[in-house]
Amino acid sequence: MLSIISSGLLAANKEISTISNNISNANSTGYKRSTIEFQDVYAQTSEQTQNAITGMGTRGDTLRINHSQGSLKTTNMSLDLGISGYGMFMSTDATDGGMYYTRDGSFSLDESGQIITNTGKILLSQNGDPITIPFRVEAGDNSGQILEVDSISISAKGEVSANYGTNTKIEAGQIGLARFRNINGLKQRGLNEFEATNLSGLPTVGVPGNGVFGNIIQGSIEASNTDVSDEMVMMMRAQQAFGASSRLVQAEADIVSTFTKG
Repeated sequence: MLSIISSGLLAANKEISTISNNISNANSTGYKRSTIEFQDVYAQTSEQTQNAITGMGTRGDTLRINHSQGSLKTTNMSLDLGISGYGMFMSTDATDGGMYYTRDGSFSLDESGQIITNTGKILLSQNGDPITIPFRVEAGDNSGQILEVDSISISAKGEVSANYGTNTKIEAGQIGLARFRNINGLKQRGLNEFEATNLSGLPTVGVPGNGVFGNIIQGSIEASNTDVSDEMVMMMRAQQAFGASSRLVQAEADIVSTFTKG
């Protein structure tokens, strides 16, 4: 009996930990809330008929990520990008060459002018190439004047352009987006990054605003899809389940103690 009650305690504790993580990331850009699924455990004993089963507690099955879109929050920063619709930004790690996917559009420029994620991964175009914005260019009027970048514009279709002064403009590339046949099969790496697995399948790559892919919203970032009010309700339910299991442990201990003394 204690093993059955213990499984309930462990299940409630796992749910409390999952909910706590959602609440703590309620203000994290692009965060996707998690839920944990549980299964009842059954067993058949020698005293039972063939079709009878005995409950043996519960166990945590899988952690599932809710990939629904969070609200878009305006920042007016030129390299803050939100996706309105389907798709994930693609990036690569210059160190290991791995491919990573995220909805966190908090981008910046590295020392070479490449657009990078907040974890230092390199943002990729639809062709899998880095998108580089030169900090300085030569004026196009043959004057030899060196101009510094004034502004960066990114269209709804992900087309990146940089403006230098009033008459010089450079097209830097077009941001690519990825979709997956089974988005729930992605492996979570932390820091709002995911990588493909056999369950997710290979990505379908396209450009924003084309077909099933969403539009890019410059100057906005996607907020967490965690609803703190809902999480608090689930937290109270999980805490009540934990408390009930704790009381069962005490009751079982009292029964065992009584029979032992008797």
